Amino acid sequence: MALKLDDFIHDLTANRGKNDELSPAARAAICTLVATGKSQRAMARQFHISDSTVRATIKHWKTYKSFDSKKRSGRKQVLTRAEKRYILLLIKKNQDLAQKALIGAMGKKRAQKRIPLYKEVAKDRYDFACDWLENINEFL
Repeated sequence: MALKLDDFIHDLTANRGKNDELSPAARAAICTLVATGKSQRAMARQFHISDSTVRATIKHWKTYKSFDSKKRSGRKQVLTRAEKRYILLLIKKNQDLAQKALIGAMGKKRAQKRIPLYKEVAKDRYDFACDWLENINEFL
């Protein structure tokens, strides 16, 4: 039973969505096939990806010598590891500790409530917006 290249590529990319990133195995296959003499454009057609994706994959391999994705920075952690350990310690000492007491013990403040909008201020804002719209040509 001979393994055909098209079947192999199909198995590598079978569950890949349109904008999903390539798997490390697919990246390795692309770089290997290009290194054996296949053209980048032919690999793009066979893997159903753009030419620039093939070039980026090869560049990624040459730069990082890895087929894995780079680590993404993501959202910054709200609490440090020390703060998380401290919270766990507080909870272990007193399991009935309420959320407000825990926040108070941590010294963190919650976001302030929005300042109420009074009718006079709202009317002033509305009047300003109406004047601005009437004279918009002067401002532009």
